[in-house]
Amino acid sequence: MKTSILRPSGRLITSLLPLSRASWVVPAVMWLLVRVATSSSLAEVWNRPTSSSPIAISRNDRLIWVVNPSDDSVSVLRPDTNTRIATVAVGDEPQSIALTPDGRYAYVANAAGGSVSVVQINDPAWGSFSATVITNITTGAEPWNVVCSPDGRRVFVANSAQDTITVIGTTGQYVLGHVDLRTSVANEDDPSRHFQPRGLAVTVDNSKLYVTRFLSFTRPGGRQGDDFGREGLVAVLDISTGSPYISDYQVTRTVTLQPQITGFKFPGLTNPPAPDTAAFPNQMQSIVVRGDQAYLPNIAASPTGPLRFSLDTHAFLSVLDGVNSFYPGDAGTNKFLNLHLGARNPETGQRKVFFANPWAIAFTTQTGDGTLMSSRRPAMCWSNLTSRRTGNCPSPLMMTPPVTSI
Repeated sequence: MKTSILRPSGRLITSLLPLSRASWVVPAVMWLLVRVATSSSLAEVWNRPTSSSPIAISRNDRLIWVVNPSDDSVSVLRPDTNTRIATVAVGDEPQSIALTPDGRYAYVANAAGGSVSVVQINDPAWGSFSATVITNITTGAEPWNVVCSPDGRRVFVANSAQDTITVIGTTGQYVLGHVDLRTSVANEDDPSRHFQPRGLAVTVDNSKLYVTRFLSFTRPGGRQGDDFGREGLVAVLDISTGSPYISDYQVTRTVTLQPQITGFKFPGLTNPPAPDTAAFPNQMQSIVVRGDQAYLPNIAASPTGPLRFSLDTHAFLSVLDGVNSFYPGDAGTNKFLNLHLGARNPETGQRKVFFANPWAIAFTTQTGDGTLMSSRRPAMCWSNLTSRRTGNCPSPLMMTPPVTSI
């Protein structure tokens, strides 16, 4: 599997192509050893929110891990030379990977295998790199995404075909339990619906887990086949990463994402003037928290006719505000972006090429521009999140300097 890597101005950016309450007795000496070992393993933490992704970068920026779904493996890359230094065989069809902040373990979600492979990193050095799969943890049906909490204590797995979140303890590699989304407030409108969790993100204080619902459903008062008929949804779990009890990991609220005006007019009308077209957020594969906001690239749907490629689907970047508070909400038109607008008026000499299937977003820092990945072409597009500008595609898709393939 080829992976694109970009290094502008020397800065690396990569293309993003349940246990019950039990009690036990531990001798005093052994308890002391356990406490020391736990404290040491958690000495290093991510100093930022964490999110699920098919690519993971080590805390010191020296290793890049990439899943290879077609090869049932993960590749480990060296960024200074853009070379692959290792390939590690994992489970069936890996889709996502997460690293612990101490750099000791990688967790790989095997979507077709119903498991998470735990990879122990024995030696992270470039010249002598060594890593071994030490166990495969059974999770649920179709574990599509995985994320590690910033403190390194817990790993969360989105079982997309089972509507559950598996919680794993990183000290001992054990399953605390499973959070059922279908029977929670995340699905209270209709428990028979298939929630299909996908994107995962944990806030920097390790207190909240955000989970996207992959597909949108009919909203109150909406109807099928209408641009305003459906809404996206994100579930918010209150979590306590220091707790061994699954009851301390619960869905407490939801955030809906409403349809938005696309910026494109209904074609072919001049008198009366052509109305605006709209689309609702859909296929929400990814969510990334930065600061007090969350960014959700998605393939928005606009089912109202006529049938036009430039109107039926849109490359949306939806935004949530107040993600660190008790009242997160849809930022709406104030911060939402339609990346298709970057292709509406191409630069001189450029073809009109729309940015298809935005699948993930990543940031090198907690401020400034963001980089988006398309799942249908090895390409990226930048967005200035302050001025709400998107790069004029296809120019940013070509990128300068050129993208390198490994």
